[in-house]
Amino acid sequence: MARLYALIPILLFLMFPITAFSEQKHAWSSLKPYQKIILQPLAHEWDEMEPTLKKKWLRITKHYLKRSPQEQQRIQSQMRNWSRLTTEQKKLARDRYKKLENLPPGKLLPIIEKWRKTDERSESAQ
Repeated sequence: MARLYALIPILLFLMFPITAFSEQKHAWSSLKPYQKIILQPLAHEWDEMEPTLKKKWLRITKHYLKRSPQEQQRIQSQMRNWSRLTTEQKKLARDRYKKLENLPPGKLLPIIEKWRKTDERSESAQ
């Protein structure tokens, strides 16, 4: 009987992986009010979002209020743009990002500069 009781935690672990518990911790309903305000553009997809992506956006909320108003606008714009992408477009963006992570700095910097210029032009057009 003692062995059976010793197996219960193991069985529970196998039935309910830790990821399930950690995902509940980051459910939209469990976010702090200031996080909900900052992350509002992502609200409709938040609970279906991958845990790693949720953690990324939550890290951004920690430093959001310390940013300049222009930087805050840029972050909000990125969230709105991200939320408008289809699932396939998001997957493609993630794949491209993974490829860029492996580039040497000499090849990566010109790409970043090009993105910044494009971003500045699109913001000035709005």
